[in-house]
Amino acid sequence: MKRKVNINRPEISADEINKRKDFDSVLKNSASAGGKPFFKNPWFLSGVVAVTVAVVATVLLMSRNSPEQPASQNATSAGDADTAGLAAFYKAEEAKSCIAPPIAGLNVPYTSYKVNTEKGGTFDFKTGSTFSVPKNAFVDGNGNPVKGEVELRYREFHDAADFFVAGIPMTYDSAGVRYQFESAGMIEMLAYQNGKPVNMAAGKTITIEMASEQEGTHYNLYELDTLKNNWSCLGKDKVIMPGETKKGEQPRQDLASKVEAQPEYKAIETKKEVVLQEKETKIAALPKLMPEPKQPAKVNKDRYTVNIDIDLADFPEFAAFKNIQWEMGAENKMTSGMWSDLNKTEWDDATIKEGTKKGENYYLSLKKGTKKISNLVVYPVLEGKNYEAAMAAFQDKFSKYNTALEKRKEEERKIEEKYMADIAALKKQQEAIQAEWLRKAKEEENSLSTQQKVVRAFTISKFGVYNCDNPSVYPKGTICSVSLVNEKEKPLRCYDIYLVDKQINGLFTYYKNPVATFSFNPNSSNLLWTVENGVLYYIKQDQFLDLKSGNHSVKMTRVDQKFETVDDLKTFFNI
Repeated sequence: MKRKVNINRPEISADEINKRKDFDSVLKNSASAGGKPFFKNPWFLSGVVAVTVAVVATVLLMSRNSPEQPASQNATSAGDADTAGLAAFYKAEEAKSCIAPPIAGLNVPYTSYKVNTEKGGTFDFKTGSTFSVPKNAFVDGNGNPVKGEVELRYREFHDAADFFVAGIPMTYDSAGVRYQFESAGMIEMLAYQNGKPVNMAAGKTITIEMASEQEGTHYNLYELDTLKNNWSCLGKDKVIMPGETKKGEQPRQDLASKVEAQPEYKAIETKKEVVLQEKETKIAALPKLMPEPKQPAKVNKDRYTVNIDIDLADFPEFAAFKNIQWEMGAENKMTSGMWSDLNKTEWDDATIKEGTKKGENYYLSLKKGTKKISNLVVYPVLEGKNYEAAMAAFQDKFSKYNTALEKRKEEERKIEEKYMADIAALKKQQEAIQAEWLRKAKEEENSLSTQQKVVRAFTISKFGVYNCDNPSVYPKGTICSVSLVNEKEKPLRCYDIYLVDKQINGLFTYYKNPVATFSFNPNSSNLLWTVENGVLYYIKQDQFLDLKSGNHSVKMTRVDQKFETVDDLKTFFNI
């Protein structure tokens, strides 16, 4: 059948439109044509019913199968508001940063290390891991070399609880396919100076030797790209089996050296130096003692003596003495002839200077014309009343000197006692650190069998998160749809749902409640976690037994206990 189609028909005028608004006449003409109105014909009614049923069925199927829509949504105004609120919630969740810990205040803590940039060094972590930092390895935000001391912050993640509380994504998108990680261990390292982040210098790398419970070689090394919210594959790590060492590797440090290398132990060593400095400062601040008075010497009749006038300004120690005589020392080995010649000569000039025994002997030099005698060793002596007066003055000064000396010794003793008590307290702290470090080391050793103590070695050229992982698909076995509800049977508003598969050390993430396609291995040991408004909810293995194919409303158990540490959470869930 040919149809005429008007493509460029002129616009209809307003008068023409008004003339054709008489719908009654149209119906009348239709009726006068000898038939029922078209909407009363059987063929029309049956078609309407069929179309209506199809539309209703389609709407029902869409509402059941869409993973984006919670099961409780409907077309009421309240439902529309609920839908809008849920959409806003999902949008906010999707906008979160790449690393987003789900429970406020609970995370895997960092261990801090101080690194001398000019020296670098090798450092030990409590799990048995080590890392080596080369010298001159850091630059600031402008690319300038960093000098002095840098703080390294390091932590490790080894199980589902660690991954969960840290909020580090365990999904890996590759070629349009989303995988979940089966981990052999993960590390994060950051660096700061004076609270500001620093970077790795070009061409420098840090060697990580991470202790792992997994010895397989099917794991790859990945770096977390926080901008793209995805992992970059860097290749393979190197697996070092127990007892195996790298070529040229030196033997590991003994226990004492490892403990002494710990930051908290080193901090106490620094405190010891501070305490010593404080002691020395306090002693230096004590009042100074007057010089110890010198006891006058009496004239020895068996020795030669001479009288010389001296300038007391040059020798103030003789100010209290009068009529000092100078006794020739035995060091001169003077004969009677030499003494006679010295005694008969009228010398024009005589000089005195301090001798080898400070405050006890002096050098006497004599001169007459060209005749000279130099450096005669002489001792100051007194006799008669001059000696008696000098001795009385000496004894008075010596008594005062002894009193001041005893007082100073007492003050120094108190300062020394305080210093020794402080040092003993610091040593006790170090012993406690050593005992705790040894206890943890033994616990770690006991927790790992000989076969499990492997080292996964790799290098990093920038700071961030690195993961030794094997991409795997979601677990298989049971597939169903789940709607998570709280203890009041109300749907939980949660975005991330975490399946813990203990058998393979996996943490699988499902998104948006309800989950249209939820799969798990019924033969494994499973846990399910989710968080609503910072509150943790879970189900354990026995509830998984009730999940078969089909749709399920799963009542989650609320955790009211506050976990202070990740170990507390692991104890609670027996991980």
